[in-house]
Amino acid sequence: MDNKIMKIIAVVFCLMLNAGCSDNDDLTEEPPGPVHNENISIGSGNPELILAWKENTGYTVTIAGWGQKYIPVDEAIVCLEVFPVGVQSSKWYRAAYQEAEKQNDRLVCKARIITDSGSDFEVTDIYTVAENEDRLRLSRVVDVMKASGKDHAFNSYFMVRNEVQQAITGCEYFIPSLIYKDESNLSESSIGADFTHDWILAREERMGLPLAMFRNKSSEVSVALADYNLNPVTFKEEVGMDHLVNADMHFGSLGFYLASQSPALVYCFPGSEGEHTYADGGGSRERRWARRSHPVRVGVEHAYMLELQFKKEAAFPKALEEHWKATFNLYNPEVLEVDNEDVMNYSLEVLDHYWLKDNDAPGFPFSVHLPSGEVNEISYSMGFVGMQIPCAYYLYRKGLETNNSIYTDKGEQILDFWAENSSAPNGMPRIWWDISPWNFFRNHNDLRNMQGGLEAMILAWSHAEKHFPGSKTNWLDYCRRSADWMVSRQHADGSWDKAFDNGGTSIDSGKLLTSCLIRFLTYMYIVTKEECYKTAAVKAGEFCYREIHEPYKYVGSVIDNPYVKDRESGQKIIEAFLCLYDLTEDEKWLEGASQAAYYTVTYMYAWNIPAAGGNNLMAWDSKKTTVGITIISTGHSGADCGLSYNSFEYLRLYVLTGDEYFLHIARLLEKNTKQTMDYDGTLGYAYRGLQTEALRLVTRWGDGVNLWLPWVTASALDPLFKIRDAYGDMDIERIGTESLSTLRQKDAVYAAHQGIIY
Repeated sequence: MDNKIMKIIAVVFCLMLNAGCSDNDDLTEEPPGPVHNENISIGSGNPELILAWKENTGYTVTIAGWGQKYIPVDEAIVCLEVFPVGVQSSKWYRAAYQEAEKQNDRLVCKARIITDSGSDFEVTDIYTVAENEDRLRLSRVVDVMKASGKDHAFNSYFMVRNEVQQAITGCEYFIPSLIYKDESNLSESSIGADFTHDWILAREERMGLPLAMFRNKSSEVSVALADYNLNPVTFKEEVGMDHLVNADMHFGSLGFYLASQSPALVYCFPGSEGEHTYADGGGSRERRWARRSHPVRVGVEHAYMLELQFKKEAAFPKALEEHWKATFNLYNPEVLEVDNEDVMNYSLEVLDHYWLKDNDAPGFPFSVHLPSGEVNEISYSMGFVGMQIPCAYYLYRKGLETNNSIYTDKGEQILDFWAENSSAPNGMPRIWWDISPWNFFRNHNDLRNMQGGLEAMILAWSHAEKHFPGSKTNWLDYCRRSADWMVSRQHADGSWDKAFDNGGTSIDSGKLLTSCLIRFLTYMYIVTKEECYKTAAVKAGEFCYREIHEPYKYVGSVIDNPYVKDRESGQKIIEAFLCLYDLTEDEKWLEGASQAAYYTVTYMYAWNIPAAGGNNLMAWDSKKTTVGITIISTGHSGADCGLSYNSFEYLRLYVLTGDEYFLHIARLLEKNTKQTMDYDGTLGYAYRGLQTEALRLVTRWGDGVNLWLPWVTASALDPLFKIRDAYGDMDIERIGTESLSTLRQKDAVYAAHQGIIY
């Protein structure tokens, strides 16, 4: 695609986003030509773009929004970083606009930069302001008019800061999947972990949406910069720390410039990353750059489209919500067509096939190779990534519902194994059984594993009780022993320690997994009506509200990457707080669940990252999309389908709040998360229900671990059962067509029993 076509696309983009002419415009009137010496503005204040002519300099730029004024860093709206041939260092060139032309509600500006060696760059910026929206749009094209032969590579930058000097600590920061509020609870090597750096720039493919924001605490005004990139492009060899120069890179980086001791928003194209980077695999605390540049060559395609957003909100969580939603609506991700009946049947087929018995212990393998389907490792963990008990529950329940005795028997054997062997003498549930040849429980028992296993066990008991009353009292007894142990070990502040050895001694005093036990204890109260379980659940909720919700500290639930901000901590709060809302009808739990839901979904890719050209590291179909895949945690860019678990909770939030945004997210999580499953046979896996456990969409776009773990199947099945229990159907697309009043009636019935029916 040549530069002429890119310019046409840029103009069309601006017109589509509310630039155009009114019906009363006189289209035959000759438009004014470019001016060079008068002040010009567009917009009416939120925002307003103001160009002021300055003799011997050009146009100075001021952007006003919510009573604040923003200016370019070093008063130069156009910044190029140029790398001369044979020189490791770069030279910066800055320029103001020399020409500006107002065309109705848009402004066309031009600048020119000539390097010391004679390379000639022309920059064309087109601004538009959408009426009644707090947004300013920019389409930029950089043309290399002449290449001197002495300049090797270049990047262009867009950088703005507040006109008034602001302390870095006086602001709060947000980059989806990377930075939330400040640098706390990030690993030392994380992007954003050190605000003493001059630069915090991250490649946009590391983000759920390409967006960076800062909010001034005192003025409560936030400004965000978003990239509108519908076709990010790279190539298979684009990896590592070397400075790569190639015209076939079409992605940017976003972040902050902090060297002036006043934060500035930054967009860099193509996307260089520093001063922390994960391009080397992560883990380094050194200040380093992974530079990506375009060649200084006539005809190179160098164009992008940005949006500046301005908001005024009393608190950081609301500012994050509004900027994320504005960018989400800009991309408006498509919900794909997937047959939920196929997903359920193929997933159960996988569990049926891989069920095994080793040393008289029934279960599912810990991992299976993809695409071959060969078993890789055998060990059993009751929850988290192993999900032995939940997967057994799904088989058992489906067997009861369809009179499939094979499913029922296989599920029942696994459930019996855990009910009869897991409890320590003090009642604590031991969570991980190693078999062949060891046959023992590992001496480490964390609350996250307990949650997954015990919630499924009590649900399985309720279905057994419904079909065969009194037949599986051993399952209920196991749950009661576990719940009683939890009540006995709860601290006065409502928390629990994170992990215990097999004797019940605490081996990790961290308390932020407390949310994991709330739903199980709520289930136990529904079953037994014993107040001690309800009291413990509410007390734990108060701890989580105080220590997690209020400080915006969603930390610790990714137990193999502990004590950092992560997606799964948000998921656990959503689940826990919705249970407490059902239990108490206190609106604060619904508000807390909503806040956690907005936080959590920012880890979800709401834009498509296509597989890199020539990449064959993971089975993939080019017709599939990465929308719905979610980054797991800060500190790296590993991603999975794990937010699939919560399509049910996002649907409930829509029903309870009426916010249709939650319905859109629920639909995406139900359908789009199945793109890594071979439900349509395009990936060549041994079974249609197999799905990769994790992948990476940065540098080697589409690099997967090529392993299935049981939790992946649990994430597909669990919400389907819950959605059907609550609303009588398991297709959110159909459910969403019902009136809110009808759905709320159904939801009120579900809230009373939360799936515990017997």
